[in-house]
Amino acid sequence: MHGWKETNSEEMEAFIGLLLWMGLVKMPSIKCYWQQSKLYRNSVAQQTMTRNRFQLLLKLWHFADNETTPKDDRLHKVRKLVEMLVSRYQKVKLPGENIVVDETMVPFRGRLHFKQYIPGKAHKYGVKLFKMCDEDGYTYNLNVYAGQGDGQPTDVVMKLAEPYLESGRTVCTDSYYTSLPLADSLHTSLPLADSLLQKKTHLVGTLRLNRKGLPADVCKARLKKGEVVARENGSGTVVMKWRDKQDVLLLSTKHTDTMENAPRPNRKGEQVAKPQAVLYYNKAKQGIDVSNQLSSYHSAVRKSIRWYHKVAAELLLGTSVVNACILYNELCVRKGRNVVSIVEFREKIIESLLVGQDCAVPVEPSNKHFLRETAEKEHGKRSDRKKRRY
Repeated sequence: MHGWKETNSEEMEAFIGLLLWMGLVKMPSIKCYWQQSKLYRNSVAQQTMTRNRFQLLLKLWHFADNETTPKDDRLHKVRKLVEMLVSRYQKVKLPGENIVVDETMVPFRGRLHFKQYIPGKAHKYGVKLFKMCDEDGYTYNLNVYAGQGDGQPTDVVMKLAEPYLESGRTVCTDSYYTSLPLADSLHTSLPLADSLLQKKTHLVGTLRLNRKGLPADVCKARLKKGEVVARENGSGTVVMKWRDKQDVLLLSTKHTDTMENAPRPNRKGEQVAKPQAVLYYNKAKQGIDVSNQLSSYHSAVRKSIRWYHKVAAELLLGTSVVNACILYNELCVRKGRNVVSIVEFREKIIESLLVGQDCAVPVEPSNKHFLRETAEKEHGKRSDRKKRRY
């Protein structure tokens, strides 16, 4: 700390480039990237910046001024960063007809008031993010869960989808978020100021049996495999149960109980008929999974005791990179070029961030040795030296 010097944008680009590169090249610890051992020797980290400088930048990497931000805001360390990124996400692309809302986890096991435990996730402990994506995995909106009652399912969906309501889109949710009040508050006794149908937006999602206001004959129906039962209220909200290997309970404001053949046969080669709502849900719901999968490939998130470093690394070097890769591939398709994988796209970003740094690209030493002809030979002459005799 006594040797601290002010940084600049060029050095921070090199710093972020190193973080991305460390996601591609995994080593046991940060100090291994600067070791001279044959097992870990490389020319990227050592020629970009010193180990002490990198660790000092990483230690002091902040996204808000602690002296000016309110102390009662649990997310003050990342709030401005999240708002800036979300604003940028929404400016460069508009979603299509279908959007999906779900949660994802940023791994973290340290002490934190709003740390969550979700046993069904790949990372069971961590910071929970609510995300809204399209079918391709592009993230349009997100919110960091900070406890304090800000994670009510209906409020989460309405808040994330707010910029895209009143446009005839369809929101796809899983059983944690789907409910009758979210779809249509006019035909339920539960209090809710607005619903998706009032905002000219459809809802399709799976349901839990303990949701209030569901038709009892649908919930208690005993079905054989392939059978379906459905009920519709006056506003067009359909609650249906379909029997596959187990009972599947769904809600849809744009589908009936019409059956349709699945695009692919089962393992026995037989065509299987499924409700249109199920086929629609399976196709639209993949957006969050695609985003999480692409972000997990060579992730730059490293072990840290600072939760905001984890969240920032996931947003800057994970979600933002995935969004940029999706936009880049869409541009390639329009221009007739080959699309690139997420790994190839990460490599391009790293090269662009490290280009221009004096130490980013290995250079030949200035004192390189080489053979040079004598002046006599350069002019086609031979030396007149006599042979020595011994």
